[in-house]
Amino acid sequence: MPTFAELLTSYMERTGIGDAELARRIPVSRPTLLRWKEGITARPRYRDDVRRCAEVLRLTSEETDEFLLASGFSPETAVVPVATTVPASEEAINADDASLVAPEPADAPVVFAPVPRVAPDTRLAGFLQRNRRFLVTGVMIPLIVLVAVVVVVTVRSGDDTVYPVAAEGESIIVLAPFINYTTGGQGFNVVGRLRSAVDSVLQEAGLTAVRTVEWPKEIGEEEDAREAGIRANATLVIWGEYDSGRVIARFTVPSDGAASQAQQVVAIASSPAELPATINIGLTDEVRHVALVTLGQLYLEREEFDTAKSVLARALDPPPSEAAALANLRFLLGRAYLDGDLADFDEAIWLFTQVLAVEPRSVEALNSRGLAYLQRGRPGDAILGVADLERALDIEPERAATMLNLAVAYLGRGARGDVDRAIISLSEALDMQPDYASAYVNRASAYVTRGGPGDLERAFEDLEEALDIEPVLPSTHLMLGNAYVARRQDGDLQLAIAELSRAIELSPDWPAPYFNRGLVHSELGNWDQSLSDLARAQELGPREVSYNSTLCLQLAVTGQADAALPHCHQAVADELGSLSRDTQGLANALAGRPDEAIADFEAFLEWVEASPKPSCRAHYRASRTTWVQSLRAGDNPFDRASLVELRARPAHRAPRPAERPTLRAGWTNFTMLGSKVLLPSLEGAT
Repeated sequence: MPTFAELLTSYMERTGIGDAELARRIPVSRPTLLRWKEGITARPRYRDDVRRCAEVLRLTSEETDEFLLASGFSPETAVVPVATTVPASEEAINADDASLVAPEPADAPVVFAPVPRVAPDTRLAGFLQRNRRFLVTGVMIPLIVLVAVVVVVTVRSGDDTVYPVAAEGESIIVLAPFINYTTGGQGFNVVGRLRSAVDSVLQEAGLTAVRTVEWPKEIGEEEDAREAGIRANATLVIWGEYDSGRVIARFTVPSDGAASQAQQVVAIASSPAELPATINIGLTDEVRHVALVTLGQLYLEREEFDTAKSVLARALDPPPSEAAALANLRFLLGRAYLDGDLADFDEAIWLFTQVLAVEPRSVEALNSRGLAYLQRGRPGDAILGVADLERALDIEPERAATMLNLAVAYLGRGARGDVDRAIISLSEALDMQPDYASAYVNRASAYVTRGGPGDLERAFEDLEEALDIEPVLPSTHLMLGNAYVARRQDGDLQLAIAELSRAIELSPDWPAPYFNRGLVHSELGNWDQSLSDLARAQELGPREVSYNSTLCLQLAVTGQADAALPHCHQAVADELGSLSRDTQGLANALAGRPDEAIADFEAFLEWVEASPKPSCRAHYRASRTTWVQSLRAGDNPFDRASLVELRARPAHRAPRPAERPTLRAGWTNFTMLGSKVLLPSLEGAT
């Protein structure tokens, strides 16, 4: 009989479904599916996974039964035992079919008729010789049937466990029984105390759509925890162990493709004598700490970053005594500071630096600090980000997510050859993980940025691959919109708007597609739609410099300079350089504030003169100097035609100086990169 691995591989090849798609639809993690295919894991743990696999692969009922049997489970079609009576004499064997004993009903037990003892003689020897086939059949069929019945009963009896599953619109936190290593096997209700603490914190937070559930089995390995979380559609799995002096609680976020998750050490008692009272009576600070960290991770998974900050900050008072636990808490708090209205990249970088002081080889912390540098965007930050990510890749060369982040860093740094480096890094990630949709999206972005011969065609090919792997990835549709704008054939701008609208449909709270669609509408002269989209992007990303500066520009050139200025003020306040002073100068000039406009343009010209790029000076110096001279003379340097030219417009790549028009302020870079990966856990914490 073929093995489960052989059948799975054969059926997948027949239907043409890929590893990632099948894993997603079962659902199990992709590494789990690969272990099934390669025979490393001989058979799945859960019958429902095999049945769902059969449904996705469109197996017939016979194939499904074979599939289940190969995986050690009972078939869908019930085995019907047929009663057979062994004839007691040669006459009975030679009788007509009508005289044979009739089969008993299907639900009757199998009956073995006794075989009478016969003295050995030549007549018996002849009988055995002549009727060997009938005797073998008469004895073996009942034995086979009996074994099958026993197997079915055994498998079914082990398949009665009820596993909790999250309902639609609900989040659940799974708590598994902790493995007991205490001397003498004395047991304590550790999971009960943890569950009570988590429930109390959830209740205080007013989360009605979140509940805790107890898993019916102990969990001893990370992969088991992940599979349990996927099976239950859980937000978080808490599992661990305890002995006579401490409790170790581990957290797993069961997201597909994630690496080993954060492990939280909780020293609930310092001596065996304290353990019973601590676990069974007192709700200690350590248990409260676990509950707060649990809730903080839940808010992070929901992308409610500001609330996560508040909860995780409470977990720091008092801080956990274990160095690894404190490092884990700081890591999670750093993640919270990377986003939200109260994002603070300086704080995030400090927190990740503290983590690395304890866990210097933490790939997750290096990835996170590298991305924090890129998002902060100060001079030299891209260099620091590249250094962190290259170090992370040196520590763990086989992690595709780090390669993707490193490509993002290369493109952010923008040094000579960095676009090529980004493409190489993403290609290596795809060699390692061919179904990595985000890597295809980002490589397409790099191709569009490079803009060399054949690069646009390569970008479209990568985006088609990404759509085949993950059709509903919003960043794929955003990059398709960008690629259409870059190509600029007839009808491409309309196709771009359609793709960006699809990205918005899939991710309505993501500001980037609104921003890009606003630029395309502006290119087409659709002023109302452009202003609406740019305003929505700014509303979703109120501290993003490019969103505020671009909305200010668009309001100013459409005759709404007074409404534009608050957005320019915000952009100037948040930007370390003086690029936004140029847009603010335009808004001040159009609002009838010539002195303020002159001060803005002069500050911008100082910034231009200090730029290391000669092309920047060659482009901006003449036009801004002329504007200042006109304003000093009391003249208005802007007419309707120049304002239309100055409007916000998409620049899919940095044009060469010869391609720039004289009045070029309105060209705004698209949000280009499709996605980056924030690794969600600490590695090595024990």
